[in-house]
Amino acid sequence: MIKYYMKNLKSYLFITFLFLFLGCADTKKKEYKPTASFVDIKTYIVGIHPYQNSKQMYSSYRPILDFLEENIKNTIFILETSQSYAQYDKKLYGSHFDFSLPNPYQTYKALSYGYTVIGRMKNDYNFRGIFVVRKDSNIKNIKQLIGHKISFPAPTALAATMMPLYYLYEHGLDVKKDIVPMYVGSQYSSILNAYSKYTIAGATWPTSWQTWQKDNPIKAKELEVVWQTEPLINPGFIAKKDIDKQLLVDIMNILVQLDDTKEGKKLLLNAGFDGFVYSKNSDFNIVKKFIDKYEKNIGFSQ
Repeated sequence: MIKYYMKNLKSYLFITFLFLFLGCADTKKKEYKPTASFVDIKTYIVGIHPYQNSKQMYSSYRPILDFLEENIKNTIFILETSQSYAQYDKKLYGSHFDFSLPNPYQTYKALSYGYTVIGRMKNDYNFRGIFVVRKDSNIKNIKQLIGHKISFPAPTALAATMMPLYYLYEHGLDVKKDIVPMYVGSQYSSILNAYSKYTIAGATWPTSWQTWQKDNPIKAKELEVVWQTEPLINPGFIAKKDIDKQLLVDIMNILVQLDDTKEGKKLLLNAGFDGFVYSKNSDFNIVKKFIDKYEKNIGFSQ
């Protein structure tokens, strides 16, 4: 009986050893293959100059950024709004944004802070300053502005401040003595101040005025545009110089084709502008020419 058990035990141990050996041998032959793959997701901060309030800015531009994310894999665009032009300028010139849509003056200045132009808003004729007044004020002549307050968004708002001030200068006003400029922080505030009669006129630009009309149709009927400046060049779309060049190409190829599709046109209509075109740094030399004239004849109130 003992021999029988010993014989079976030896057989059992042999078979067990054989399985262990084969198992070890098989493990050595197999190469380790990871079961999970690493995805490199890039995140970029996008800033828009504050011609709208934060809620309106998010409503206008978040859908466009969502569209970019859908068409460019493993890329996230974070929309960061600013409460004022001063706050936006600080972020822009501190190289906080990876991508940004500044006004043309800010675009030109940003070239000295590590940015390059890759595109701009479409249809430059829209980039001009306008003056809105109450219809019951009966303002018809620029001389009627003398001695009164005029609202402007901010000193660095090119279309809505600098160009209108230069327009007044060209039409015979001493903008340092004849009027009282009120920098009220935003395009909407500039219009609202004119509506509320806190200022005799409000300076803004067509894009903000059209949006304000849509949001305030009853109030808008009490206002009218009395003067407008000549156009300059639309806001540039800029990127940090160290961003991957292929990504920049991919982004602009998508943006310039937005107005070619039904979905893209809907996004642009919601945002309130016509689309994008390719652009480069030298396109904004026209801004320097204007700034040189402005600084010589008016100077900066900063």
